[in-house]
Amino acid sequence: MSDVVVRAEYREPYENDPRTLNITLADPHGGPEPPDDVNQVEEFTRTLEWALSLLRTLERNHRDRVPEDDLNRLHTLVRALDQRLIPALEGVRDAAVRRYRELGGSYGSLAKAMGVPRSTAQTRSTALLGREPSAHERWASGE
Repeated sequence: MSDVVVRAEYREPYENDPRTLNITLADPHGGPEPPDDVNQVEEFTRTLEWALSLLRTLERNHRDRVPEDDLNRLHTLVRALDQRLIPALEGVRDAAVRRYRELGGSYGSLAKAMGVPRSTAQTRSTALLGREPSAHERWASGE
């Protein structure tokens, strides 16, 4: 697998808006094709952008009755979210939690990061560490 360089910087996209994080993924070797991981992350980003755009457009335009082609778009969206994006995000989260615990992060600190009680963080991380990493978790870790 090729190395991926991640650059993160804060930028102000619009006047009076809060600062946002701009993340750039790049092939450090300057190759013409980005690594597969970059393409996959871009696909996930486009899926999320498409989801928000579609849902907001439908909310504005079709409050009572949704045309058949919009139902088909929603079907495709639900499939993309449930079968690709959400499992990948869960894998990223699981990899981060697993690594956090392996590096000695406390249950209390993990609970604060997760926004849950300490006992819930302990139960979740214990269950996670008690099983082998999923395919999505291995992907997130670069295995």
